[in-house]
Order: sequence, then structure tokens, then C-alpha cells
Amino acid sequence: MKRNDKFCSILVKLRIAFFLPFAFFLLGSVLILGIQYKNGAQNDVVSRISYEDEILAQSLEARIQNTRSSMNSIIIHLNDVLGEPYWKDGKGPAVDTPTQWRIYSCMINTFATSNDAEQVMIVWENGVTWYENRTENYSMQKGGEALLQEMKALGIDRHGSWLMQIRTQSQIGGTGYFFAKEYVEIGTGDNLGYVILKVPGIFHGIDAGNLDRLIYLFGPAGNLLYSSDSQEQESYERAVENGEEEAFSQALREKISEKENGDSRWLVKRMALDRGWEMVSVTDLRGEMEEQYRTVLLLLILSLLITAFLYLLINYTISRIVRPVQLLSNHMQEADLPLPIDLPKENDEVGILVSRFNEMAGRNQSLVSLLLEERKRQEELKLSLLQAQIKPHFLYNTLDAIYCLVLMGKNEEGGRMTKLLSDYYRHVLSRGMDWVLLFEEVRQAEDYLNIQAIRYRELLDFQVSVGENVENIKIPKLTLQPLVENAIYHGIKPLGEKGKLRLSVEQQGDEVLIRVEDNGVGLSMERFEEVLERGKAEGEGFGLRNVVERLQLYYRDRCSVELEERERGTSIVIRIRLEQEEI
Repeated sequence: MKRNDKFCSILVKLRIAFFLPFAFFLLGSVLILGIQYKNGAQNDVVSRISYEDEILAQSLEARIQNTRSSMNSIIIHLNDVLGEPYWKDGKGPAVDTPTQWRIYSCMINTFATSNDAEQVMIVWENGVTWYENRTENYSMQKGGEALLQEMKALGIDRHGSWLMQIRTQSQIGGTGYFFAKEYVEIGTGDNLGYVILKVPGIFHGIDAGNLDRLIYLFGPAGNLLYSSDSQEQESYERAVENGEEEAFSQALREKISEKENGDSRWLVKRMALDRGWEMVSVTDLRGEMEEQYRTVLLLLILSLLITAFLYLLINYTISRIVRPVQLLSNHMQEADLPLPIDLPKENDEVGILVSRFNEMAGRNQSLVSLLLEERKRQEELKLSLLQAQIKPHFLYNTLDAIYCLVLMGKNEEGGRMTKLLSDYYRHVLSRGMDWVLLFEEVRQAEDYLNIQAIRYRELLDFQVSVGENVENIKIPKLTLQPLVENAIYHGIKPLGEKGKLRLSVEQQGDEVLIRVEDNGVGLSMERFEEVLERGKAEGEGFGLRNVVERLQLYYRDRCSVELEERERGTSIVIRIRLEQEEI
């Protein structure tokens, strides 16, 4: 009885086996709801953190502006109350009782208008200083030259600067938070000295109040001014005392950047403040999202339980349906090259799969046979190359030349030629390796040229040049020597006079160019193409074609061998395109 093809389809069988679409709908719904819940919760956390950052930034901005306003108020009041006869030498006030009372009346409201200021120090150009703190203790005296010089060395200007430390041993010295500003005469703009406010409490209360969130403040120069991590803050204060605040701040900024550019666990928010200040908050979202993660984890566990139940049910249902596919899979795994399999023919997709597999297995057997023949041809080619390069007559002639040099008393030259011959054959053998470094291949060709230059000193002059960054590129062994030999025997020797040969290696972009050129009798383009097209070549063509075939085997389409047009002589160029990791 002929079966209906529609019901023989494996797709129909699988649809029947998966007759529980509501289970997949439930699984997908749970996963989607879990992801949406997680994303929504994370967005809420990010929004809350952004809002808190804005509040902190506004609070800090107000404190900074309040400090600047207090500083400006001091300078304005000083300009109002000081002058003749309370001024001395045009550089500062006189140290006397009337002057002190006028300055004190000017400074009396300083701590009332600035909640964060604890101490104030004024130093004039003549070295006179005024010191006052919140408890209304004050003093006016001479001897402030060292503090004056420190302010000048720090480059304090009319805009003011924030400092972590004042190193001069004075009443306001030490480590803390200082705001220093140039004190100028408003009418003339002349520099009269400097005003320094110590505001140790300016950052109190602006920390995140959360172990999973840290707040950092950086000054206009990029140095750290405050960290809500107490241990990190203490480390920074020690670095300031040792003069290492810049290195410490740089390392901290790099650490924050790594978190910002790293995984999504860290949320880094940056806010620009007054005159180049920057507030940075670093939040560990994993800690902030711990409760949300637990909820998502429960949803995922529920999804896994549902998936496991469906898997057991479906696996039992389809086990008998996919039996032929399992047999085919096992058969393919049993051997490196599977043979055709004998299974009952079906009119569904599995039957088509088995039929096409049997056809593929037959074609693979044919391809393997062709591959074995190709490998055999490659081995024969390699063998013929070695046989061609280790030519007995070259060895005999070189040994005869060495013998003659020794008889002539040229022992040093004979020894050098012996060493060159030894190095040449050591490279030829190369422990059976097919690939060598380019500098080794160039050195072997140079050894060969040195031997020939001794033998044909009246006929041969050569030059070898190697560019930068190409010495360690790998190349098939015995690539250059056949080209050099062809240039000598078929280019320069027939010339009948002394010829020149040049071997050069250079890199241009993503290509390495190897050029062998001579000023000999020359090689025409027709002869060059004829040599490359002939199945077997003798003499001149053998070495060249041998090299071209080996390069095509090793590099495929990444390599080309070209003949450059020249008025005289021959120039063979090998172009090798480098892989990305070789550049």
C-alpha cells in the first residue's frame, strides 16, 4: 500500500511529537517576564543613582560657590578698610593696633557667612600675616615670607585654587582642604598678597551612605580631592604628605576607567562642577541589584524545571522517530572516512538524507584517491628539488677549488670557502624541515654566492640587502638559491665579462618583495612564460619552475612570481602577501 507523502514527512512527525505549544508559551513568557523585570529594576536603580548624583553635585556646587563668595567678600572688605595711614611701603599694612582693629572688623563676619570655613590666613607682599579661626582667636605679625613664596610657587591666581596641603610651617599649615586666592587691589589690580581659607568640613555629608557606591571628587588639575572610601582617603592623604598625590590620582583615574570600560557590573557617572571640578560616582550594580537578582533566579529555576519536564516528555516521544538519524550519526562517527550505509529507504526527509549521504561517501572515496596522488606528486616534487640542489658537480667543483687554494698557499681563503660550503649544506638539510625563517634562507643564498664569487672572482660581483621587519617571516626552504644559480649560469656567465647580481628583500604594505636581478644576457617574457607552462623543464627552466610550483603549493593565491621589464639583464620578483598576524 502506497503511503501518503504528506504524512511521511518528518516535519509532520515532529509537529505531532511537539503537540504541547502551551508549554513553550509558558516557558517563553516566564523568561521574557524575568528579563523585563530585571531590566526594569536596573533602570530604576540607574535613575535613582542619577537623581542622587544630581543632588550631591548641587550640594557640593553650592558649598564651593559659598567658599568663593566668602573669599571675595574678604578681599572686598580689605580693600575698603585698608589704605593710608594703615598701609606701609605700598606692599602691606603696618603691624599696629589701629590696623589690627580695622582688619578684625573686616573679618568678623567671615565665619558667619561660611559654614565650612574654620581658619583664614592673609599674607601681604611685605611678609605681614593675619591669622584668625572660628573661635575668634587672631594674630597679626611679620615673618610670612616662606608662605608668600609657597603661594607664588604654586601659581595661585585671581581665580583661586584648591589645595590639599600647605607645606610652610605656619598657623594654617598641614593637610586639609584649603582655598587660596590672589589678593588684589580692586582699583589698580595690583597684587597685594594672598588669602587662604581652610575648609575641612566642605565635603562632610556628601558621601553616598552606601557600601556599594563610592563618590570621588577631582580638582581642576585632575588630582583627587575627596573619596568616600575612608581607607582610600587616608591613603591619599599620606600620598599628599609624601608629594605623590599626582601619581596616586592618576592610578585612581585609571582604575575608575577600567571599571567604566569593563563589564556591566559597574555603573560610573561623571558630573562636571564649578571651574573644572568633576564628581564621579562608582556603583556596584551587583550589590544594588541583589534582591532583583534573587527574583530573576527564582524565575529561571522555574523555567528550568518546566524545560526539564518538557525535555523528558518530548525525548520519549521522538526517540523512535529519529532512530534512523541516530544510526546514520553513529555510522559517521565510527570511521574517519564513512562508507555508504544500508538503511531502509523512506519517502521522507530522512530517506533523502541517507541517499545523499551515500552519494557523498562515494564521492569522498574518489577524492581521497585523488588526494593521495596529489600528495605523492608533492613528495616527488620535494625530492626532485633536493636532488637538483645538492648537485654533485657543484660539490666536486667547490672541493676542487678549495684544493687548489690550499696548494696555492691561500689557506685562509680555502678555510673560508670550506666554512661557506659547510654552512650551505647544513641549510640544505635543515633537519628535514620544509619551512625556514627568511633571514636563514637569505644567509644560505649568500653562502652560495660567496662560494661562487671565490670560484668566479673575475666574472661575479654581488650585493645582498634585507629591509627591516622581514627577517623572521617563514618561507619554504631552498626558494632563493635556485633563482640565484639561474642568474649566475644562464645570465652572467654567457655574458663573457664581469657581471653584477643583486638579491634584495623588502616589505611594502602587506607584501614581502623578494627580487633577484642581474645585468646578464637577459630573459625574454616569451621564454619566461614558456618555462612556467612546460610540464618538465631542463637547465634554466627547471630551477625557476620548481620554485614557482613549490610557492603555489605552500601559499596558493597569496604568492606570485613575476618577470620585470628591463633594458638589460633579468629581474625576477616574488610577491608574498602576509597574513594579519605576520604584519
